[in-house]
Amino acid sequence: MDISKPSEEKSSHQQIVLIISVVCAALILSFWAFSQPSGANKVASNQIWTDTVKLGDLVLEVEGYGKLKSKHQRLLTTPANATVEEILLKPGSLVSKDSVIVRLSNPVISQQVKEAERNFSNAKAMYLQVALKQKRELLAHQAMQEQLMSELEIAQLKMLAEEELLKKGIVSQLTFKRSQLDYRQLSRRIIIEKTRLTQLGEVHLQELAIEQDKIEQQKEIVVVITEQFNRLTVRSGIDGVVQNLAVELGQSVALGEQVALVGSVDSLFAMINVSQSDAGLIALGQLVDIDTRGGKITGKVQRVNPLVKQGMISIEVTLSGELPNNARPDLNVDGVISIGTLTQVMYIKKPVNASAGMKTELFKVDKEQSQAQKVAVSYGQESGEYIQILSGAFEHDSFILSDMSRWKKSNNITLIQ
Repeated sequence: MDISKPSEEKSSHQQIVLIISVVCAALILSFWAFSQPSGANKVASNQIWTDTVKLGDLVLEVEGYGKLKSKHQRLLTTPANATVEEILLKPGSLVSKDSVIVRLSNPVISQQVKEAERNFSNAKAMYLQVALKQKRELLAHQAMQEQLMSELEIAQLKMLAEEELLKKGIVSQLTFKRSQLDYRQLSRRIIIEKTRLTQLGEVHLQELAIEQDKIEQQKEIVVVITEQFNRLTVRSGIDGVVQNLAVELGQSVALGEQVALVGSVDSLFAMINVSQSDAGLIALGQLVDIDTRGGKITGKVQRVNPLVKQGMISIEVTLSGELPNNARPDLNVDGVISIGTLTQVMYIKKPVNASAGMKTELFKVDKEQSQAQKVAVSYGQESGEYIQILSGAFEHDSFILSDMSRWKKSNNITLIQ
């Protein structure tokens, strides 16, 4: 019996077509599965933050923080060993130059004031006593001089009368000579008495000068002791604010120990701390914006402290214009120093861990905001929250700025809503 070969060939052909179809379908499914992103490369859009590259002028800034300081400060110390009797004002209190901050007590100084005042009064009384004694002595010598002058006039009259009588032979030559001798002796005594009176006046002046010196000495002692006593009432000495109080009620303090620190409020400057790495960018005269969180004020770099402390340097900034209402010594402030301007450069907000001069990779977001591809970029200078891009980006490109270290092995990621 004959077998039908065409029927067998037809069946074989159908099997081949079926196999080819299955293989093609498997290949298509494999390609589709391969082209789909894995779950590990998917990122939610609300979990990242992005920014767009800008082209324009970039103001270079160095940010820092610090405090406002008083140009005029007054350190108040104890004038002697004492006890804190009363505290009237505490740190932060506004004061005038006569405001009492602390009262101290020292019984020894109080007693010394009384003794000094008593000695001063005694010195003045002694001066008056010596002056009265001198006046009596002077009057006595003047009376004696007047008496001698009277005796001299009498002796002169007698001598003149006897001279006429001598010519008539009524008075002897011896009597006349005796009268002349008496006249000459009285004349010499008057001269001597006048000299003594002059010398007495000089002696009196010296005595009074000595007593006056004693008065001045006692007066100086009174001034010194009284000033020391008055300083037990500690006053601010200047208009400003109490910055620090170093004592407590009832505390015993030694001579020269700090009591308080007062600073002016109308004459302030800022001390701003910046990173040591930015020290080379700072120059005298650069403009600075100071933010007191209650207002802003401009200033200029006055001094750069070369001393490095914990990786920071201090910048002294002079302030200009009207101070904000909350400005006071030791107020925490932020400072932004303008160090120059880069013209027509590309820049973006600083990605996480970005720093000047660095080369790294960022994920560039496509226009549909659905995919991000890793590209290499180079950074230039940084300024505040912005950083310059030297290569790897163009204006209007969008980049992911968040920390993408989890996807460092991936070149592409998918953004999901």
